[in-house]
This record gives sequence, C-alpha cells and structure tokens, in this order.
Amino acid sequence: MRNRTAGLAVVAVVAALFASDSFAATYGATQSGSSAIFYVDTTSWADIHYTKNNGGQLNFRMAIVNGRNEYTVTGLVAGDFIDYSFTYWDVSCNCARDTSWTRYTHSGTPPPPVDSGTGTDAGQPPPPPPLGDIVPLFNNTTPLEAATVENTATAIITRVGDRVRDRHAREDEYQAYDHYLTRYFEKRTHSVEIIDEVAKGGSRIVVNLRTIYPYDSPDFRAFFRGLNTVAEYFHNADMTTVNDYLYTSSVNFNAKEGRAIRVGDRMEIEIGVFLRQPVEGRFNYYSTAMLYMVGTGGIAPFEVSGAIEDSFPLPAAGLSGGLTTQNQPLSNEPRNRFLQMAMNMAPVNAQPFVEGRRLHHTHFGDGSHSEPNNPALTEHANKLGPNYVSTSCISCHVQNGRGLPPAVNTTLGNYVVKVSNSSGGKDAFLGYRLQPRRTSGTPEADVRISGWTLSSGTFSDGTGYQLRKPTYSFVNVTPTNYSARVTPQLVGLGLLEAVPESAIVALSDPNDANGDGISGRTQKVLDPETGATRLGRFGWKAGAAKVKHQVADALVNDMGVTSPVFTTSDCGTQQTGCPGASTELSAADLDKMTRYIALLGVPARRDLRDATALRGETLFQSAGCAKCHTASLTTSQYHPNTELRSQTIRPYTDLLLHDMGSGLADNLGEGQASGAEWRTPPLWGIGLTAGVSGGEAYLHDGRARNLSEAILWHGGEGQAAKNAFVSMNSADRAALLKFLQSL
Repeated sequence: MRNRTAGLAVVAVVAALFASDSFAATYGATQSGSSAIFYVDTTSWADIHYTKNNGGQLNFRMAIVNGRNEYTVTGLVAGDFIDYSFTYWDVSCNCARDTSWTRYTHSGTPPPPVDSGTGTDAGQPPPPPPLGDIVPLFNNTTPLEAATVENTATAIITRVGDRVRDRHAREDEYQAYDHYLTRYFEKRTHSVEIIDEVAKGGSRIVVNLRTIYPYDSPDFRAFFRGLNTVAEYFHNADMTTVNDYLYTSSVNFNAKEGRAIRVGDRMEIEIGVFLRQPVEGRFNYYSTAMLYMVGTGGIAPFEVSGAIEDSFPLPAAGLSGGLTTQNQPLSNEPRNRFLQMAMNMAPVNAQPFVEGRRLHHTHFGDGSHSEPNNPALTEHANKLGPNYVSTSCISCHVQNGRGLPPAVNTTLGNYVVKVSNSSGGKDAFLGYRLQPRRTSGTPEADVRISGWTLSSGTFSDGTGYQLRKPTYSFVNVTPTNYSARVTPQLVGLGLLEAVPESAIVALSDPNDANGDGISGRTQKVLDPETGATRLGRFGWKAGAAKVKHQVADALVNDMGVTSPVFTTSDCGTQQTGCPGASTELSAADLDKMTRYIALLGVPARRDLRDATALRGETLFQSAGCAKCHTASLTTSQYHPNTELRSQTIRPYTDLLLHDMGSGLADNLGEGQASGAEWRTPPLWGIGLTAGVSGGEAYLHDGRARNLSEAILWHGGEGQAAKNAFVSMNSADRAALLKFLQSL
C-alpha cells in the first residue's frame, strides 16, 4: 500500500532501510541542470511513482545505468517539486518492496519566458487552480422540488409520475412490460394521485389520474387477485372524466378481504390507459403496477409470493435504492432491468425523464433514434464530432449496463482512453482523450486491444485459476501515458450524488490511522461551472462531482457535442481541424439528460432468504470487503430532486480512492488520484450484468470475465480481502459469489 504524503522536507539524497529486516538500500534524487536523476542502488528491476507539482501520478520502469536503476525527469525549473516513491525487487527476500514517499524540490534553474501566444510556460500546461476545502453540492439554501407525499389534516396524499406499459406486469410470456414502446416520449406520461382519507379516520381512498394529453375513459383497478389470469384485480371501474387532463375514481371496500378498507391493507393498483384518438402510434396501454400500503403514504416497491404472485412490500434489505428501487421483475426481460423509472418518480419529472431518454438514444450525426419506428430528433443532427468515440450515449451504454471488451484488434468504441504527455499535460496531437473516429477525414488515432496476457494462480484448496490483462496497440499516435476505461453501468447515480460530503469524508482514512490496511481518501475536483472545490464521485477515479458534469463530459469528449458546461472540444496543441467554442446542446436538454440518468430506478436485491447468499454476506464482511464496499449510506435531505432525498441506500461503495496495487495500476493519474488508485465501484445491480450486457466484464478495463477474477485482481489495500477469498474453500467462495450475484 502506498500513500502520497504532502509537506515532506526538501531533500536531494535519501538513505533508507527497507521494511523490518537488515537489508539496506540507498535511493534518492540528484539535480543535473534542468533535470533530476532519481535512483535506487539495485540491479534488479525498480519502478518510480511520482507526481510533479501535485499533478497526476506517473509510474515508470527504471533503467539500469552505471550499475543502478535510474530515471530522469527533464525540463524542471526553480520551485518545481516532485513527490516520489519506488517499488523495487529485493533479492534478499525474493519480494517487492515499497519505499516511503519523499519530496524533491528543484532549485537554481530560472523559469523559461512565457509564451505570449498561449499564456503558458514553454509548451507546458498552466498550473492547475488551487484546490481548497470541499464545498457541499447541496445545503439548507438549495431550492427543493415538491415532496411526493403530503400529510394533511384529512388525508395522506401521494403523487407519483408514471409512463405507459405494453402489457401487464406479470405476463412473462410476452416479455413486454419493461421495454419502451414507439413514441414513448410523446403524450404518454401521467401522474397518479392517491388521496388516503382512511389514514386520517375516513372511509375511502380517492385515486386521481393527471395526464399531459386527453385520455379516453381510463380504467382503474385495485387489489390484485390473479386467480383466473395473471392480470386480474378484484376492483375494476371506469374512471370519471373531470376534464381532458384529470380523471378520478374512489374505493372504500377491500374486495380481497370482503370488508371495508383499513390501515395496513395492501392495495396494488393498475390503470388501463386509452389515448384519445386520433393519435400517432398505438393508443391503448397499461400503467405501472404500484403497491400502496393504506395509511402510510408513498409507493412501496414490491416482491411477490404464493401461487398467484400476490404483492408484498420489499423488506428493507431488498431496497437497494431506497424508494427508487424497482419492483421484483416478473415479465422475464433481463435486458431491461437498468432502463426503468425510479418507483417514487415525482410527477414533475416523468416527462423530462422520457425526453431525456430520447436524447440518450439519439444519434448526434443523423438525429435518428436507436429503437425502430421512432421519429428522428432532427434538431440534434450534425452535432457529432468532428472527433468522437461513439455516436450516441446508448451506443456505449448499451441497455445502461456495463461495457464488454470488443474483439481483439477492433477499435475501442465503448472505452474512454485518457491520455497525457510525460508531464501530465495535454498530448500535443490528441488532447486529453483519444478519439478514434472522425466525421470526415483521417481520425486522430486508433487504439485496440491487441491481445491478452495470461497468468495463473491457485486457491488454497488446490483449485487453479487464470487471469488476463489487456495489451493495447495504437495507430497514428502512441501516447506517452494512457488509461483505458470501459463503460460502467448507470443506475443509482443520482442517489450517489445525493450522499452528503460529510458522510463520505467520515469514511476516509488517508493515513490509515486505525491500522487496518485501508486508507481510502477523497478526490477533490473543480466544479466546471462555479470553480468551487467539490468532492469527486463519478468515473473510475472519481473525476466528476455531479451527474450533470459527468453527462456533459461524456457529450463533449465521447461524442464531440458541446454544452453550457463544456463549450470547447478536446484538442491537442498541434492538432488541426478543431472547432471553436460553441453550445450545441441547450441547458434545457442537458437538464433532461441529467434527470434521466439521475432518476433511473435501482434493481432490488434478490435471494433475500437464501441461506447460501446470506452466508456469503457474512463472508463478505469477515473477508474485509465491506471496509471499502460500504453496504449502506443515507442521502441528504437537501438534494433538489425529492426522489433522492433522505433515502437509505445499499450501494456497496464508499466513493473513496483506494490504492489497488501494481496489478491494476496504469501510468496515468487523474486529479489527486495516482495511477494505482481507483474509486470503489458500487456493487448494486452487479448480479444482473450478464442479463443486461449479454456477458460479463468487470474492473476499469473489463479484464475480469467473472466476479471471482475481479476479486483475484485486488491488490494494495484490497490484498487482504483477496487473500481471504483465496484461502476459502470452494463452498465458501461460491457462497460469497452468490451474495454478490444477489445484489
């Protein structure tokens, strides 16, 4: 485990005694004009890890020069400082050793003149703005959207947004409930208002349907029956039309129990939707099946049991995303589990959600929609590029799930490949991203997985395993430093944004003060809109603080589409054909895309009563996995979106940076994260990967083909947990994996 420590004394030469044995080695740095020579007095291999002026960490294999390992950093000026450490092979123990971090400060070389044309020093990037204390995203002055549950003197009122459905929830033979129908973004959202007078001593529940387009005599159904068909309800009634956009019905009798409604009743409801004709596309639909617990307020995500699959509230352990959690899936559509609205969707967000989804599925070259029979969004045609990675959000984030590595020697079209020069600045020909496609002319470069390097190991019970690691090949430009990162899943991002900064900071232990071998630390980033210092949360190295910023970053760097957040494309200093500043996507459309991503519902945890999965949960804890993969967090009461406020969630992440060892390290840091440090990825939904993505791939570059391989790659701060997994017998390993697959 390596931790960079700031504020170390200025040194030129350091002599150190490694570890606790008697082997002594000398390492250090000496000045040579405008360069510094870093060395370790060994002839076995050695690596240097260093940052310059608090920039991103770089990692290099040193070379044998004059009987010792050396590495030279050039182009230094007076006042430049380099924090560094070494990893080297100690022949006395046949093991690798890490040194402590030390600071070298350069002196005696005057700075070069400022290039008046660029405002930077001799081709080097300008120094980054200083990072101050973390400023919370939300506080008690943040404007809040209206709550979805209102408690009055006469009733508890619940309001929830919804979209139309193709078939009933339990009709698994059709596989047609979770998907989206043609023109889903036009006239096909509504909200359901449940006025619960029983909660306040009354005798009835009023259900109102509010629409954005006239409906034609919608049906209201309540109290699931399921005896003759899987879509049967005890209570069936036509709703009364109040006006073109409001329809109402009421119920005071629990036909399931043959008595008056009372507090505690499980009232599942469904609405039959008929759009007033003429209308383009289909006109008859169903609503989402929702469970309302009389007397409590809010919609309860449900599971089913019994021969008729009756609905019951999910236990707390199953509510991975709090009240955003989806119902138990019943329609046999495993590919669609990451596409759903939050179950507690606010009425104000239902239509922006589907319009944001439309943008998510839009090809920014020709404006077409990724799903057939939907009209093109022509106003967003011809915004792609000129340099880009993919044509749309959905072309990378297929089904909103994890990306899979492409075939060997094919373009990495669903990866972000971040690059830099030797000083951590822009690559002169690529900028900060390698974009392998261009709307016209020759792309700036290409990158491919050229093959896989294999290694083997053995569990303590003698069972063998094999791991793989990608090797990359470049065409046209080979960057000095690079980091290839595959598409992550998208569910739950709004909830992670809503976790208070104080809760995340409380989990950090940058100097491992408690001595448990875990030293998670926060990533600080600059808010691109305000310049404030924020807590990084999103991306493999926590490089973005808000969902909005992550979406805007993907638009400009992956598709070449500018927005109010990022108005200029990624280009190197010597790159030609780069456009000037623009705002191609409006603030309103960026907001819709952000709401869509932020308000995706999180799938429920499964196998809640399975003994093997529950034993695996205990093993997960005892192995130390939960020291980074924190099971439960609570979101802020101040997030603007009511769906995300004050939710107890189970993401299995601490959102902190952890040193995962040399096996997972690359040579490109990001912000304050070194090449070996990665943000703890959330685990919710991980067991659905194969169904959603059509295969399995884990870790930042997709190298792990299953969850076992992902664990076996853990090093650094994760080494002890990996060792515990390796030491388990096959039954215990299977139990731990079954627990992960239940998330």
